[in-house]
Amino acid sequence: MALNPAVTLDRTVSRSPPLTRDSSPSPSISPTPALSACPPLDRSVSATSSTATSTASGHSVGSRSSSASAALRQRGYVRPHGVAFADSAGKRDSVLSLGSIAHLQYYFARTGLLDGKGAQLAKPKQGVSDNHGDAKPKIRSSSDTVNLDEDDANSIAADDDTGQEWDSNNTLPAPTVSTYRHKVQYLPPPPDSAKLRRDLKKALRDAEKVLSTVDSEQVDALERRKRPQAYTGPGGKDEEKEPSPLKRSHTAGWYEIQGLHILDVVTLAIRAAKMYYTAHEQPQRIYSIKSEREIREELVGVLDALKRMASRNFAGGLKDEELTTMMSWLRGVDHLITEEEALEKQEVKEQEKWQWLEGSWEGRQRERERSFLNSFLSEGQLPEWAPLEPTKPVPTPFLEALRNGLTLVHLHNAMLKKSKRQFGEIKTFHTDTAKPYRCAENLRFWVKAVEIRWEMKVKMDVTGVVHRKEAAWPDFETAILQWCQTAREELTKEWKESTRMKRSSTFFSAYPEPEIANQEA
Repeated sequence: MALNPAVTLDRTVSRSPPLTRDSSPSPSISPTPALSACPPLDRSVSATSSTATSTASGHSVGSRSSSASAALRQRGYVRPHGVAFADSAGKRDSVLSLGSIAHLQYYFARTGLLDGKGAQLAKPKQGVSDNHGDAKPKIRSSSDTVNLDEDDANSIAADDDTGQEWDSNNTLPAPTVSTYRHKVQYLPPPPDSAKLRRDLKKALRDAEKVLSTVDSEQVDALERRKRPQAYTGPGGKDEEKEPSPLKRSHTAGWYEIQGLHILDVVTLAIRAAKMYYTAHEQPQRIYSIKSEREIREELVGVLDALKRMASRNFAGGLKDEELTTMMSWLRGVDHLITEEEALEKQEVKEQEKWQWLEGSWEGRQRERERSFLNSFLSEGQLPEWAPLEPTKPVPTPFLEALRNGLTLVHLHNAMLKKSKRQFGEIKTFHTDTAKPYRCAENLRFWVKAVEIRWEMKVKMDVTGVVHRKEAAWPDFETAILQWCQTAREELTKEWKESTRMKRSSTFFSAYPEPEIANQEA
């Protein structure tokens, strides 16, 4: 077939005669490589010699077979040189604590588990028994990426059957050894009330000192405004001297610096107060001095004053109403701390009068528990607690006083207020116990609260106690005795630990912290 005339680089058409396609080559001639072969095969084949072509092609196939065999031999475990984690994964301790799985990879590579043909999936071979008890793992090799001839594959499979045995002197640990490195993180204990109180007092003193300085500066500035400076003008008359623009800009910058300082110290005081309120061991003591609603309203008022001051970019300095709001809040918090310390001293004096805290009460268990219950009664005393007669259990005056359940409910709630674990309070109960069912419900409320809060099982006949049945009194007395003993031991342990912490905090508070000492110096 004729072709189009060739076009040269200078866009001129050549006048050579048209080319014609040659006839097909003979089938006996060896094929030549393609014109654009990739990769180039000029080193392995020749276009002029059929013998060289066959020889080179044979070497080519042999080299590919040997390289594939070498690749198969090298498959398996490769010791890692390092692991690079992502930024998000490198910051997690759970990822960094996983350790290395090199010994697992080594074991799987030697046993052939990486090829998917080991363990239970391995097919039994001819001439090999199925008893794998004494057999050791051997190296497995297979081809997943290179297609080989049938003869090459058979030769490699034959070499696989004579694989190397597991090295018993291997330095890697066994596959069952865990390499997880558990990193124990030290979590400091939460600060106690004494430390939080010291921090709050220091923050209040710093804020009050700054606000007092601002107050004195404002008073001085007000007096200076009332006495303006006068000078003699050109006309011989006294005229008021106006501040220069430079002085006005300096005053505005000074107000901004001053406002930022006030914002810092008052915010630190608010943060210290918030931490003291939320981490207090007995918040009911604080709420008895000032309600939670009032505390929150005062905090919101101070934050609103700071917000107004910052919204105008501290222009004009601190306003009088803002200064009054902050100073009143600081004095209110200081007064609350003083009242709380007075209550603590009063409680310590009351605890010193409690004889049931310590001492030997052997043989006087009921007397000790009665004294324990009387310490939680606001009015009156319980009768003497005499034991029941085993022959005829008649209710004693002590049990008769507790039969309606109302006194037991009040005692339970009073104990919770003195405890650090203030949950399980009885909020619903009957004060009018003229009806028997009300007495029974009060006793049931008390039994359920004792089981939840003090974690003890109470077995008693509530209806029998209300109707004064003789069989119900022994169980009722046993339940009260066990409840008193459990509550007394827990509260005594908490009070002793609290006293020890207060003594240690008092000892350390006598020595100021290094930073505070340096500032005061």
